[in-house]
Amino acid sequence: MLDFAISRDFTFRIPRFLLLTMVSVLLITMTSACGKKGPVLPRLESPILPPEEVALQQQGNFFVLSWKIPATDKLGVSEQDLIGFRINRLSYDPLEGCPTCRDPQTEVAELDIRHLHSGERINQRIFWRDLDILPGKGYRYAIVPLILGGQEGPAATIHLAAQQPPPSPTGLQVKAGDAQVTVQWVAPVLPKEMQLVGYNLYRRHSKLPFPVIPVNSKPLQETHLLDRGLDNDRLYAYRVTAVVRKDDQLLESMASPEARATPEKGL
Repeated sequence: MLDFAISRDFTFRIPRFLLLTMVSVLLITMTSACGKKGPVLPRLESPILPPEEVALQQQGNFFVLSWKIPATDKLGVSEQDLIGFRINRLSYDPLEGCPTCRDPQTEVAELDIRHLHSGERINQRIFWRDLDILPGKGYRYAIVPLILGGQEGPAATIHLAAQQPPPSPTGLQVKAGDAQVTVQWVAPVLPKEMQLVGYNLYRRHSKLPFPVIPVNSKPLQETHLLDRGLDNDRLYAYRVTAVVRKDDQLLESMASPEARATPEKGL
């Protein structure tokens, strides 16, 4: 028992177990008052989903990074509110580095979805070329959606190690016809560690640049193609690449020098 003096003439006694209980309650109250105050708030939902169907492929001495524009119908956000994408990059050593141990922090591009000066949009898919890669190094990318008002959506990431590209096809020749062009080329001689998958044929007209995707939907198995359904009296330019498999990775060669032809009626 502990004695507490109230005055000279009066003293009351508090049982020890009651005193220990009071101290415990006081300590619990002080502890619960520290740190965050108020109720725990739920994590705010992002107004947009991360980019979808992200792909990364080596074409010659550069990478082609592509993704599908994410859904924007959440929380009242529409595609008009999506203003673009920021691309961050991280380089690593494929033999020693851990590509997923760190998030890409170095900004290498910012794309305005309405004016893609450094990218290309085909339907709902965005394509961007990274021309600054070196064989033997790995690269990890983060694609961050940018929303009107300064908000950012969740990023999508992907990584790939750059390799020495395969040799290009040679001897590209074209012959114009009526609304068509015959294209043929010579197969490259490949190193033993590379297996030929096929060829990609690229076509452009007028003064437009070559598109990022080829004429064919799947790699061509022959070294020739009859390109039909063209406009007569319009100049077309062609170039071709080789697609190979090395280990578990698909590689595409640099493009061959271009060849031009103009279809004409009656040819």
